[in-house]
Amino acid sequence: MLRFTLNDGTPVGLRPIVPADRDRLLHGFEALSDESRRFRFLGSLSALHEDQLRYLTEVDHRDHVAWGALSLEDPEAPGFGIARFIRLSEHPHLAEFSLTVIDTAQGHGLGGLLLATLYVLAPTVGIDTLRGVVARDNDRMTTWMHRLGAVVVADDPGELVFDLPVHTDLDELPASSVSFRTLVEQVRQQFASGADQPQNET
Repeated sequence: MLRFTLNDGTPVGLRPIVPADRDRLLHGFEALSDESRRFRFLGSLSALHEDQLRYLTEVDHRDHVAWGALSLEDPEAPGFGIARFIRLSEHPHLAEFSLTVIDTAQGHGLGGLLLATLYVLAPTVGIDTLRGVVARDNDRMTTWMHRLGAVVVADDPGELVFDLPVHTDLDELPASSVSFRTLVEQVRQQFASGADQPQNET
């Protein structure tokens, strides 16, 4: 488990998603506002069905990688957020990513930690580009993607598609992404110090 402290002082742990997280994920979904659900799922979604819950929690950590953020003060509480990427079969070095942070935990740096974790894990499974599909009116996310050096590869009504190159040499990140670079370095340090990584299924 990776251990961090958010900007408001909240201690959080990041770890791989497992099937037993089904109920935790469901409670997290219920804690999302309508706008947060729309930004995540790019449409109206009032509930998660059983097949969706299985898909989101039964992951192989190679073609479908998912990590969740938990409270270290109350490990049994619903999670604060989740990040995942899913390899595109037609482009095996490209994966579509998504980030979700419950509304009460937004604005404290958790989204950056979650993306930094995906960024560090991506090269370990052969991913060199993370693709994000972002609602056009999600101003915070679109601004962030531009700051990180992501490129708009599709401009569709209602949404933008960004490709974010994954640099193993962090000197290749744009100067505007200095805070993200710091997060990536912190995640790398935790893995290097022995934080558990998921075992890929074969």
